[in-house]
Amino acid sequence: MDFIIKKLILILITMSFLDYFKNVNPNIQIFASDSTGININFGDSIQVKGNIKNLKDRKEMYEKEIINKIKQGRSVEEKMGKAFYGVRSFFEDDFCKEIGQFSIVGTVAYPTWCNRDDGPFSIFRNPNSVVIIPLTLELNSGFKVNLIDTLKDGLQADDIAVIRGHKHNPQILAGPNFKFGQDQLFGIINDKQNLMKLYEISEVGIYRNNQFDKFFERNSSYDLAIDLINKKGQMYGGVSFGKNKKNCANHSKNCLINSIHLLEYHYQKNSPEIINDKNWGYLTGKLFPPHSLIEDYGSLKKIFLSRNFYLIIDINENQLSEISRVNVRKINYE
Repeated sequence: MDFIIKKLILILITMSFLDYFKNVNPNIQIFASDSTGININFGDSIQVKGNIKNLKDRKEMYEKEIINKIKQGRSVEEKMGKAFYGVRSFFEDDFCKEIGQFSIVGTVAYPTWCNRDDGPFSIFRNPNSVVIIPLTLELNSGFKVNLIDTLKDGLQADDIAVIRGHKHNPQILAGPNFKFGQDQLFGIINDKQNLMKLYEISEVGIYRNNQFDKFFERNSSYDLAIDLINKKGQMYGGVSFGKNKKNCANHSKNCLINSIHLLEYHYQKNSPEIINDKNWGYLTGKLFPPHSLIEDYGSLKKIFLSRNFYLIIDINENQLSEISRVNVRKINYE
């Protein structure tokens, strides 16, 4: 009996001590909840890693399979039409017979491509021996077929709209919910350049600036080389349209930097304004470099399905007599 009484007394003392301990240390409660345990879901951390990997994969897909292929010219092909020798042969072509020398808009007469005095071809130094070659740079068919699938399936791009023209303020196109540095706007411009199909790619994390740059990023990383071949099949001379300016890197022996030009043709009768740029020579547009099929504003990128040019080789009659062929080739430096 004495043993049982002593044991009960010990239990009561112990319980009293525990109650006292709780009262003396009330702050101990902040280190734990009422729950007796916590579940650790290792799947959560795996999902976070998976999301990061998916974003990285989407970024790499966007840059590698779309943007870099265009910038590096790997998705671009060139097509050349029938050459005209001398401006007279161009003016006598059916094209000029159809549109005439002036385009009437309202009551104003604008010179067309076929205007002998005020049109773009009035600038030639050698009008009797100049060579005029229609040249088209376009995205190749395989790339175009895969482009929409890559946008829709691979990048989960949202088809926003088809809008008229493509020279719009990027910030207005982006809208208030656009997240700079995370989202991308991607425009596809049709062959006539009068329509643009616009996509939004969310959470792709490409561009890290908070607003659009005032200047383009580098739009092209390849040279478009124009080679003149002599009657022996050897390189006679030429010039290259490069990343930043027209250059002689591939034609050091006979660089015709002041004699070869790219004049872009648009689907309109009236002729564009001629620009004499210090880096590119004569131009009819402000997209630099002139052979690029991409405009890069950072968070907005626009690609052209094609651009049409007149390749101008303004050489004298003696030089022309040496030439048997003109080649166009791409030279990639990356």
